[in-house]
Amino acid sequence: MNRRHIRVIDNIIMAVCLISAAVISAGCDPFCGDISNDPPTPEEISRRNVLLLYSAGYNDLSQFLDSDVSELKSGWLPSNKGADNILLVYKHNTVSHKNFSTPNAPDLIRIYKDNKGNVISDTLKTFSSESISSSARMLNEVLTFVKEEFPAKGYGMIFSSHATGYLPAGYYSNPTNYQYQEGPELFGTGIFSDPVPVPYVEVEHDPSLPMVKSIGQDHRKSGGGLISYEMELQDFADAIPMKLDYILFDTCFMGGIEVAYELKDKCRRIGFSQAEVLAEGFNYNTLTTHLLQNPEPDPQGVCADYFQQYDIESGVHRSATISYIDCEMLEPLAEVCRDLFSIHSNGISWIRPNNVQRFYRSDKHWFYDLESIIFESGATKEEISRLHDALKGCVLYAAHTPTFMLEFEINTFSGFSMYLPSNGSVELNKYYKTLKWNKATGLVK
Repeated sequence: MNRRHIRVIDNIIMAVCLISAAVISAGCDPFCGDISNDPPTPEEISRRNVLLLYSAGYNDLSQFLDSDVSELKSGWLPSNKGADNILLVYKHNTVSHKNFSTPNAPDLIRIYKDNKGNVISDTLKTFSSESISSSARMLNEVLTFVKEEFPAKGYGMIFSSHATGYLPAGYYSNPTNYQYQEGPELFGTGIFSDPVPVPYVEVEHDPSLPMVKSIGQDHRKSGGGLISYEMELQDFADAIPMKLDYILFDTCFMGGIEVAYELKDKCRRIGFSQAEVLAEGFNYNTLTTHLLQNPEPDPQGVCADYFQQYDIESGVHRSATISYIDCEMLEPLAEVCRDLFSIHSNGISWIRPNNVQRFYRSDKHWFYDLESIIFESGATKEEISRLHDALKGCVLYAAHTPTFMLEFEINTFSGFSMYLPSNGSVELNKYYKTLKWNKATGLVK
């Protein structure tokens, strides 16, 4: 071996030593890769929780949902170690908040801090640019990936987008042309039909008022106008492949008994708003402190922060409704309501809408307070007392501002909104009969 070969070998050895020293100083094993990427042990898995923020922003909320993720990164973040809790974000936003003709690929990212305190956003998977985030198939694909790739003791999800409660796809923006189409019941079969676009009619927005988050909605341009893809409530429930510890809806109108009852077998707790949600949504700066910093997540703390950040505002910005529900205690409420709906069916059918606590603006009259409806139906004091006992069993937290966007006062607040049949429609009644809440209680005959 000549001197040149010896020098080359010496240089290689020196380079390997330098690389090894650098890697070790960063807390890594040069032969096993980054220690933090080692598979978690069963004991570590038994301690960790996973939070998924599902941000379906391929719509006019895109810029607000972008800001939410930025705020999330400014709060408390986990590390990348096996025993630590895990923060995941599914993000699907537009190229610009008014451009719905250029497809943009959604990403699933993991956010954490490295050993030096730097915020790291690892892209785990990039989906097709043609993906429809507001579809059961996409939601199921993302949640299934999370379940398989990140085994943990518990899972929670924040769903952020537009939403319209229990209403069928397209009804909120265009109720006049809605016709219920009976089809095969695929719910619970694991079979997801292709998402069907519905005509989108832009709801008139007063620029002097804050924007609201009016489950999921993907916009697309078509023929000079807009169409939208929206999930039915039953599809949303069917898409969830595991039992979630909690779902927090950073969306409008999801705070209905219909929503909670449809999801009661898919999650243990739900936090949601009965009225609209201003576009800024949850307090994302403190969100991870409640959900990931401690061994046990505190979703109720997120709901309380949400209320408090709006309750200190003034004018139209002092507008919020929120409740946190124990889904495992909904059955006693269903039993009470089934009895009262039967006893007072005639009274319910003649209720005057103006006498009932509402949670809507602009004549979007499909969201009223559950207790207020039963009170106006002619229920006795004893019956209202039974209702209160059932509500106390499942409503863990409830709060509201005195008014909402200065358009209506909130004087009665049970923690649930509900459909009022006397101010509904024949076609909406047909759809409502398919919901689990109606099958359990017989509100609509």
